[in-house]
Amino acid sequence: MGTSSSAKKIAKLAAVSKNSKGRKIRMQGGTLFPTMIFVICILGVALIAYARQSQEQVSALDTAKQNYYTAFGIYKCDDFVGSLPAVQDVGADAATLKAGAYIESAGVIRWEPQVLSGERRANLQTIFDLYGIEVTNDSIKFPQTINNGETISETDTKCGDKDASVQVSVWDSKISSSKISIADLGKVRLTGNGMAITLAFVPKDVEVPQPASTSDLELLTLNS
Repeated sequence: MGTSSSAKKIAKLAAVSKNSKGRKIRMQGGTLFPTMIFVICILGVALIAYARQSQEQVSALDTAKQNYYTAFGIYKCDDFVGSLPAVQDVGADAATLKAGAYIESAGVIRWEPQVLSGERRANLQTIFDLYGIEVTNDSIKFPQTINNGETISETDTKCGDKDASVQVSVWDSKISSSKISIADLGKVRLTGNGMAITLAFVPKDVEVPQPASTSDLELLTLNS
């Protein structure tokens, strides 16, 4: 009996010891893994914050006191509208003009990224406002000083006998490919120096050219 009782005690102690070791191992694993995840998350947040701060600092340095130039033209059917003003016509609306964008010459806009970007106005609507052009997804309404105040509409204007539509073609540089927008045209972003933009009313599949004023940008962008 004594031997049997001792054997049972030894077996019981071994079982308790085994279970204790298992609990200890599980406890260590359960603590270590969340700690590692927490440390990784903290490091990740810190790196993201640092990267954003660095990017903001570079952007601010790059755009401070700089002028950017954009070529702009309006193309109807098969030719450019040729009556864009060469200077800023302030007139009676001088008090309502917003700083940050100016008509530099015929078909060339000078804009200040540090101003327009800060006010969320670095978009094509700013250029439309400069010229007094009202643009929707399907129409262009000119002021009296441009194209004799004509209104072009997809519903009642044609190019010869062909239906045509309003679009915007954008080139990031003179040698880049164009990007075409057909809706929310005023929200097209002004993103850099030396862009070329053509507001067009053309039949389907017509390739819209860059504004003639694009050739004027090279010297301006070098000196900006």
